[in-house]
Amino acid sequence: MDHLSSGFSDVDHSSDPLLFASCLATLNSLPYFQDYKRKSFELMGAREGSMVLEAGSGLGFDAISLSRIVGSNGRVVALDSSLAMVEAARERAKDLGQAIEFVLADASQMGFQDGSFDCSRIDRTLQHTRQPERVLAEMVRVTRDGGCIVAYEPDWGTFTFDSGNRQITRKLVDFWCDNFKSGWIGRDLYRHFRMLDLADIQIIPSTLMITDLGLAETIFDLSRNADRAVDSGLISRSETEKWLRELKSDDIRRTFFCSYTGFLAAGRKRS
Repeated sequence: MDHLSSGFSDVDHSSDPLLFASCLATLNSLPYFQDYKRKSFELMGAREGSMVLEAGSGLGFDAISLSRIVGSNGRVVALDSSLAMVEAARERAKDLGQAIEFVLADASQMGFQDGSFDCSRIDRTLQHTRQPERVLAEMVRVTRDGGCIVAYEPDWGTFTFDSGNRQITRKLVDFWCDNFKSGWIGRDLYRHFRMLDLADIQIIPSTLMITDLGLAETIFDLSRNADRAVDSGLISRSETEKWLRELKSDDIRRTFFCSYTGFLAAGRKRS
């Protein structure tokens, strides 16, 4: 069965690629994501005529936004490890007349020359990577001296639910976190940026708050994650059902609440 916490690293072998595409489209529509994306574009310093790298481009939403910033004299190279995502992004952008090249590639082994880009960006991709430091090192390598590297990542160790059952909630949120290849990557970004000797490092936290159970199901895969925890022997079926009933009751009373904190990181490559 496909799961949002682990399946993004291998979408092409998924039995239901539309599950992942639907999640990305929903996230892209939410004000929280739109706000930090705008901030990330500002931190990149992309402008008219810039050569920009978008690593882990997904459905191409951000690459299209960046292409409007760099204009006809610039170029956006958007890479993803999933052929399904690359093809969907190409289809989305084909009639826009924008200077975007969608590339099927592994972000930890890019085929670009050193200093090929004026700036580079990655968004919610490192969480699905076992060695995020390799991807970031590649981004630094292909960015010119003085150029900015920007990353946004969740920290799933900050995943919260307002629940009366703390024991089950803790087990389930830890289970969700640990199913990501790098579930704590949000808090790790500062260390990675420092280890890469980037200058002018900025770390900007922001918290997504969800008060609608249906939306939480769509973007956090709650019920199926709970079923997976049962199958793993972490909790019992009766405990899971009780926990989900509580969430549904809270939703009916309009008191449902969950959240996580993500971190936007930016740094400049030294000359």
